[in-house]
Amino acid sequence: MNPRMAVLLLSVLLSAACSDPAGRPESDDRFIVLGPSLVELMHVCGFTDRIVGTDRYAAWPPTLDAADIGGYLDPSLEGITALNPTSIHIVGQSPDLVELAASLGVPVHSYRFDTLDDIFSSLDSLSARYGGDAGAFRIELEARLDSIARSIEDRGAGGASVMIVVYHEQGASSMTIAGGGTFFDGILRSMDCSLSAPAAGSWPMISAEGVLELSPDVVICLNPGAADSLAVRQAEKDYWGSLGFARDRVFCLFQSYLLIPGGRLAQTAERISECLPSR
Repeated sequence: MNPRMAVLLLSVLLSAACSDPAGRPESDDRFIVLGPSLVELMHVCGFTDRIVGTDRYAAWPPTLDAADIGGYLDPSLEGITALNPTSIHIVGQSPDLVELAASLGVPVHSYRFDTLDDIFSSLDSLSARYGGDAGAFRIELEARLDSIARSIEDRGAGGASVMIVVYHEQGASSMTIAGGGTFFDGILRSMDCSLSAPAAGSWPMISAEGVLELSPDVVICLNPGAADSLAVRQAEKDYWGSLGFARDRVFCLFQSYLLIPGGRLAQTAERISECLPSR
């Protein structure tokens, strides 16, 4: 064990020794959760009151009462230690947190949120470990996606190719789009639609010429948190119109959860489905 980890372990032991006996029972779960998607998923699964620390980017639910333990990539190891966690939950991998968890004698669990299947696997993992509402939410999410797919079939909107633009600076001739192997790909496949993107790359940057070559049926521009949605919508429709796309096939979505594949994934799917044209 390196010296820093030894100091951290000593601090948590001292903290536990000085804690108020009337506080939370020793057997209570105390989660450190890093990654907004995972925080949101744990909330809808009924584990909100177990979360004692999150990274600074976790913003939903707004009522979450948890300590800010720094950035997702550079969390405060001292801050985590002081919270006396019983487990650490992270999106992806972090050698520092694995080492910290080992020094504290608590498990560290890793999750992925790249694809739609990853999200279902995360729910299965949470259900197996903690029960709660994870299993019920999985069933609910599958049911809502099935319902959306049926409504698209009824409208005759299936089969559309959709480009999802995740970043486009106004006036720029290139943009970042969602590619294959992302949760957007899974959402569209569940609707019997296809993601319009190059063959390689999860979040590729493409030029206007690349857009024209792909020739999507629908373009959906994501602008979560845009300060002036009317100005953004006008600018995007003007830009895509200059490339020859019909303005009624260009959509702008502004909801804050659109790029967070967590507890509000069904709402993201619904917003996308509303942009699909009836045939």
